[in-house]
Amino acid sequence: MHVVGDPQGVAALKALAGTHREFLKFLITEAQSSSDHVAAFRTEAGERWEILYHPTSGELEVRHPRANSRTVSPSGPAPALADPPPPGGGSDPDPAS
Repeated sequence: MHVVGDPQGVAALKALAGTHREFLKFLITEAQSSSDHVAAFRTEAGERWEILYHPTSGELEVRHPRANSRTVSPSGPAPALADPPPPGGGSDPDPAS
């Protein structure tokens, strides 16, 4: 498997191979099996990277995450998808009455 992409990212991936080999195997499998062929990881210093698997060539490309990637931001909790029900159970009638 040939690794291409950002030289700093390739170095980060090689460092990961030296310290956490089993996690690297997991990342490669994740990139190969996910629908978008991407798996994200962080360096020990907290820098974010993605590996992109190219199925036609078999290459792994290391890159910084894109703005529209599925990488979760650590800035806080995710926003609610819907408003929570009002106190007291909402509009459902009380079954006990």
